[in-house]
Amino acid sequence: MNAEFLFYANLVLLLRLGLLLSDAPSRAKAWGLKTAAELLGLMLFVPQKFLWLAAVIVLLMNLAGGLWDRRRSDRNVGHLIIGLGQLVGLSICFSSAAGVMFRPELLEMAQSLAAWSTMGAVITGLFDLRILTISFGMLLAANEANLAIRAVLGGLQLKPNQSPSTPKSLDRGEYNRGRVIGLLERILIYSFVLSGQFGAIGFTLAAKGFTRFKEMEDRGFAEYVLIGTLLSSGLAMGLGVLVKYIL
Repeated sequence: MNAEFLFYANLVLLLRLGLLLSDAPSRAKAWGLKTAAELLGLMLFVPQKFLWLAAVIVLLMNLAGGLWDRRRSDRNVGHLIIGLGQLVGLSICFSSAAGVMFRPELLEMAQSLAAWSTMGAVITGLFDLRILTISFGMLLAANEANLAIRAVLGGLQLKPNQSPSTPKSLDRGEYNRGRVIGLLERILIYSFVLSGQFGAIGFTLAAKGFTRFKEMEDRGFAEYVLIGTLLSSGLAMGLGVLVKYIL
């Protein structure tokens, strides 16, 4: 993986994270803004034929994502496939054989800003291959892993009943808080794997279990949390090991 691909892939994943974090379908306007942002991002590179192919992939995949978002049924599998498909397509367009490069003036501007700012290390870090690789894995753990977990839980019908007529139903606010906890959990575990702090992973999982201590008396809910936690931590650790191997 090169810096150009990772830079652009991180932009795509960051936009997907903001758009697909919740279960509610996004409006067509939001998909349009995402598409426009990704097309503007392509202007950071020297124009050539493979870059035009990347623009076509961006348009097609965002159109597919917007249309898929209209489904009333579980949308996670489709969004996961569309997202991974877009990354695979972009990896070809940004491969070393394609020869896509940052605009020289962009790199010169970054170097100039780094020289005249105390935040110079942050600015140059935006183009650092190691930092881009770590960020790529973290964004995969944050959003794509989230879609995979929700797809598995939904496909196996393991999600808790949210019907208001059910006494033991899980309210929407609590469900959303659980999603944020899972996201933070994966980011922390991913970071601990990269830094070799494996003992801290157990502390993170224990802290999560402590907040659900009384609810664990409900066997069905306890099994749901356990399955979700194992999937979440397993994907985060797998991505951490893979990125550490690449580095």
